[in-house]
Amino acid sequence: MGLNSHTAYLMALWTSQLLLLTAGHSRLNPRIIAALKGGSRFQLDKEENLTTLYHDEGSSSLLVGAEAKLYSFDFDRLSRHTEDFPKQNSTICQKPEENKNYLTFIGKYKDQLLVCGTNACKPTCWNRPPRNNTPMSAKGLAPFAPNQNSLVLVDGDDIYSTISSHLHNGKIPRFRQVQGSGELYTSDTAMQNPEFVKATVIQRDERYDDKIYYFFREDNPDKSPEAPLKLPRVAQLCKGDKGGPSSLSASKWTTFLKATLACTNPDRGTFNRLQDVFIVPSDKGWRNTRAYGLFSNSWGYSAVCVYTFGDIDAVFRTSNLKGYTEEMPEIRPGQCRPDSQTPAEIFKIADSHPEVEDRVQPSAPRNTTLFYNKNHYRKIGVHRIRARDGHTYNVFYLVTDKGYIHKMVELPHGVVNILEVQPFEKPAPVLAMTLDHTQAKLYVSSAKEVVQVPMDMCEVYNRSCESCVLAKDPYCGWVDGNCISVKANVTMIQNMTLDPSPEICSHSGSKRVAADSPESYQNVTVALFSRCFLHCPVDSHNATYVWHHNGSRIQTCSAAHQPCTHFLENVTHSLYGHYTCVSREGGIAQTLLRVWLKTPESPTQPLMQKSQAVAASLSFWLGFLQMVALVLLFQ
Repeated sequence: MGLNSHTAYLMALWTSQLLLLTAGHSRLNPRIIAALKGGSRFQLDKEENLTTLYHDEGSSSLLVGAEAKLYSFDFDRLSRHTEDFPKQNSTICQKPEENKNYLTFIGKYKDQLLVCGTNACKPTCWNRPPRNNTPMSAKGLAPFAPNQNSLVLVDGDDIYSTISSHLHNGKIPRFRQVQGSGELYTSDTAMQNPEFVKATVIQRDERYDDKIYYFFREDNPDKSPEAPLKLPRVAQLCKGDKGGPSSLSASKWTTFLKATLACTNPDRGTFNRLQDVFIVPSDKGWRNTRAYGLFSNSWGYSAVCVYTFGDIDAVFRTSNLKGYTEEMPEIRPGQCRPDSQTPAEIFKIADSHPEVEDRVQPSAPRNTTLFYNKNHYRKIGVHRIRARDGHTYNVFYLVTDKGYIHKMVELPHGVVNILEVQPFEKPAPVLAMTLDHTQAKLYVSSAKEVVQVPMDMCEVYNRSCESCVLAKDPYCGWVDGNCISVKANVTMIQNMTLDPSPEICSHSGSKRVAADSPESYQNVTVALFSRCFLHCPVDSHNATYVWHHNGSRIQTCSAAHQPCTHFLENVTHSLYGHYTCVSREGGIAQTLLRVWLKTPESPTQPLMQKSQAVAASLSFWLGFLQMVALVLLFQ
């Protein structure tokens, strides 16, 4: 390996990072920063301000809704198809930017796949594939303008939505049932300027007791200077709610209650800004189904707090109502009834006092943030993966405001950030994200690209068995000289504990070159009296890196060095020889780089080196004399 301009610039393809985050303290030890490898991507025809994703679990296709266009991408066949959805002539919109058709909803309803858009302030749906050419009203399925905060939940034959039914009326945001047994909406005083985040249906032990939960943030009624502007909330509704008995309550939810979500940390205080929520069902019953809430605070930190629906239900069942001082009636406000009818007096109490006093606390045993750090996260996805040790691990995919994806794994003693992925060719904000749990794929879109990200990018740890094992990636293990996916279902080396054993890779079966053999070194030819930079690839900021020259320690790098560089300003005869960079982490030592610094082998090279040295010396003195002459000239 030769040098260009007297510089040996030896760099690995991947730099690494390990991030351990606990409920109390955040320790930044980055492990892998990776440009996307092994993923597939498609370019959009033009830059889009809004994208909507639809993906069938287990398939290779993805539908992307954009401005007046529906994209269909097949990531296995690497094929694409587009279909235009131009706006209909309309003079309703008041703003020119709204006079377009933005596709905001793609989803299955009954036996149809619906594509719905704003259609120049006349929300409209179309069947795909088309059964007829007649568009349908998109009441509750698409907003009138693309910038409206909207949330749609489809559950069988029922559709719930936060979208207004009228363009100029109904300015107060409501949660509605727009399709099903009847049309219901929340009272105008139930929420204060809400911004909706997530909604889900939880099937409980009895069908009449099934509930709708939705998460939102709303204005804080406390206007004191130290109070946060917004509060994170969770609301409950009985799915079988049929409205009230009187004409004033017949179209209103009668079982609405709301509670505040608590997300605090002893070191970083309270996280009040709810950014996103991801629901993870449990095979141990609805009470163990979890909601992973992504929060931020005024200091710019992000945190994740976890709530079980059993704990959420307990708060609504047992807490007093804020501001209600009388004895609680036998039928509690918010209680689901087998006859689906809430007595009028109970509805009046809930309508006047919709908030419960107790806050929903994060699940035990921590009762605090699952983790926090200084990144600005905007979206969260959670995937559960069974590792080779037989345990199932929660893996988080967190999207930063800069467009990077942090892949983290929840271990018994903390959360480890194992990978940072740049999904797009150039860093760009992520507009939409969806997960395929069956195929372990992640789909993300920017204004210009749509990318499929494999969850098991094991090749980034392929340097050595130690690198593969220390990554703590439950998707990956070491087999026959390679870091491969656990989907291979073969015997592999994997260690998900935080205290790795130095002997775990001693019988890895990988083919290794003898450490001191000539073949194990990279030959680097350097001219005498020249400069040389040797860069050690940093695999983990949790490791210590040491440079050796001919067996003697010459430099130690701390975690702040990235990469660990050894600089030879003037290569003399004594500086030639063997250089190694060794990392040590958790009792495991790895030689990351072996370089054999050699003199040029050409017989005329010593004379050339001497001439170069003389020329460099003459050049220095000529430059010095020229500077002196200029100084004398201007005196």
